[in-house]
Amino acid sequence: MAGSELVTIQPGSGSAPALFCVRAEAGDVSLYYNLASHLAREQTVLGLCAPAAGELGGDRRLERMAERHVREIRGAQPNGPYLIAGECTGGALAYEIAQQLRSAGDEIALLALVDAFAPGLPRLSRFMPRPAYRALHRARILGFHVGNLVRLGMADKLAYAASKAERARMALTVRVSGLLRRAEVTVSPRLAFREALAAYDPEPYAGRVVIFRAASLPLGIEAAPDMGWGELVEDIEVETVPGYFTTPISEPGVRILADRLSRRLCECTRAA
Repeated sequence: MAGSELVTIQPGSGSAPALFCVRAEAGDVSLYYNLASHLAREQTVLGLCAPAAGELGGDRRLERMAERHVREIRGAQPNGPYLIAGECTGGALAYEIAQQLRSAGDEIALLALVDAFAPGLPRLSRFMPRPAYRALHRARILGFHVGNLVRLGMADKLAYAASKAERARMALTVRVSGLLRRAEVTVSPRLAFREALAAYDPEPYAGRVVIFRAASLPLGIEAAPDMGWGELVEDIEVETVPGYFTTPISEPGVRILADRLSRRLCECTRAA
């Protein structure tokens, strides 16, 4: 429907609950398409995108953003149990969505957070300057993309490079907008998300959370194995996935992540 931020990533053919994949700061759900392609064809996968800049309205707090997505979820699936996944900074938004659904009496069968630090984390180690941390992290991400490019044919190389260049352009636009910040109407959904996440103060969560985290995290950070969620969640399980931070959701490692997630989805189906 017009104005909807809910998109179908995989239509599915079964009767099991849909998996709702929550956008991160970038606002789109493009990363989840690859993940969904490695899940069972019967599994319905839906994505929750950011609103367009002109439809952002008063959504400047993570709780308000979550409320908007909860309405979309209920429109697609009026009752639980619900399956929710959030990657990277989208993990906090997925957490708040699950929090609101649980508070309303709905069952959350699965809340899966992929390479998602708890709000306010990670913190840099004492002797790690922020510019050095960013440079090291970007170098490792660049190395990952170069490795992928080497494995692709020429046509796929061009498409891959173009997609990454567009994401870099969007990130730079947000950074410049944050520095200029002339008028409220110029705030992009991406910048609004970044500010909402910085101000978010999460409540403890009484349900179960599964953390899928990369085996290799950025250098120079203080990181607990549970990525900081243990201070908010009593029932938490951590699964380590091969790869560097934020790359397991991309090829070629996404097959491993999908296999681990599929097991959790099957468990939820059997329990239903």
